[in-house]
Amino acid sequence: MKNTNNTSGTEQPKGTQFNPKFNPDVLWNNADKNTQQDNKPAAEFTNLFPVHVFPPAVQEIIAATNECLNYPTDFIGASILFATSLATGNTYRVEVRNGWLESAVIFIANVGRPNTVKSHPLSFALQPIHDRQIEKYTDYNRKKKKYDSETNLTKEERKEKGIEEPVKPILEKYTVTDFTPEALADVHKYNSRGIGVYVDELAGWFKNFNRYHKGAEAETWLSIWSCKLMSIDRKGSEPLLIPLPFIPVGGNIQTSILYELAKDSRSQNGFIDRILFAFPQGLQKPYWSDKELQPAIIEKWKSIISDILSNELKLDENMNPLPDIIKFTPDAAQILTDWQRRNTDLCNFQSEVEGNDTLAGVYGKFDIYAVRLALILELLYWSCDDKKQPVQQVGIDAVSGAIHLIEYFRNTAKKVDAIISSNNPLDRLPDNQRKFYEALPDTFTAAEGFKIADLQKIPFDTFTKWLKRFTGTMLKKIKKGEYIKLV
Repeated sequence: MKNTNNTSGTEQPKGTQFNPKFNPDVLWNNADKNTQQDNKPAAEFTNLFPVHVFPPAVQEIIAATNECLNYPTDFIGASILFATSLATGNTYRVEVRNGWLESAVIFIANVGRPNTVKSHPLSFALQPIHDRQIEKYTDYNRKKKKYDSETNLTKEERKEKGIEEPVKPILEKYTVTDFTPEALADVHKYNSRGIGVYVDELAGWFKNFNRYHKGAEAETWLSIWSCKLMSIDRKGSEPLLIPLPFIPVGGNIQTSILYELAKDSRSQNGFIDRILFAFPQGLQKPYWSDKELQPAIIEKWKSIISDILSNELKLDENMNPLPDIIKFTPDAAQILTDWQRRNTDLCNFQSEVEGNDTLAGVYGKFDIYAVRLALILELLYWSCDDKKQPVQQVGIDAVSGAIHLIEYFRNTAKKVDAIISSNNPLDRLPDNQRKFYEALPDTFTAAEGFKIADLQKIPFDTFTKWLKRFTGTMLKKIKKGEYIKLV
């Protein structure tokens, strides 16, 4: 059966590969175009996810999962970035300037309507990490059983059997889904490499801020993104100190509840600025594909991410992480510096000309994200290279690729900002509900409303549900069975 839907919203020619010969004119033209047109609505941009920035092996994985599993390229591409960030952990940092080091931490969100295949790409990308976590859990249970058995022995019995004082095993983890900041720090304490926050519905993550106690949990996440020292004092318990936290965040969010992100001052305190949004254009629920994903594709991704996981985490004499520090090649550093100047112009334009401090804040974080994404891409290039020479520098390919990614995320940020800053409740509705509402006359009866719904192939049960949902917000009931539009 032919799949007639564009499942990615960002379809690209098959076989497209990243040209390692960097062409700065392409990047600068894009940046200058944004500078001149940054006052245009996000909808006017054609915003293709830049699959070509990945190594050919990763491009093949993205193409195959899109073709066989209907994974939108934006979602699987963003999910691969998140999984690579998590696998990297505290093993590497990149030096931007003397004393300025950046990690691979990213906060990323797949945005789309229900039934648009948001969750599966993240699950696929994280599967090799979850498999590793299952192995660790199995090993932990084996050690815990042995530990419990030995602790039940007396000292004399252990001496007779030649058993030393038992050491309680620690469960190594890679991801958490439900937690408090204290619980997260507890897990991180024994997992110095890093711990990822994987939340299928990100709305549940930020809505639960301060669920257990009143405080400044949003501000805590600002510090976590910056990888600042994590210090938690707890009444009746030992204080916790994580000197080098590494906590990336990945998940999904429905388009219709994006505006929830702006609540509780999250649009003013810099919280939203730290999230990269994968937001495909023209996304619809796809038909099932009649093509099967080849096992070789799954094994290829498992091999790539396993290689990155195999990088050893070094520890100092105090058992704190000691990342390998790598630098940019001179040419890559110059490209990054030139781009940063153009990004600064865009940031100042938003603040001083457009008066949009929200977007100015987002653009301001892109300087750091360009560095972090370059580090992530460099690790992917390394993993896909058969030679496997030690990673020593971040090169031109990784930097230019990161800049292409940033330009994609710049336009999705504009799209998100247009939604969350709108006072029009219609902008918060899914496309099908908005089209239905707009088709209704200013005043109408329930019977007239159903005729319009029927023309749009909306079932009666769905129509009555929408009518109830809109009443009181966008509709007012004049009398029994008669309504007036309020928007």
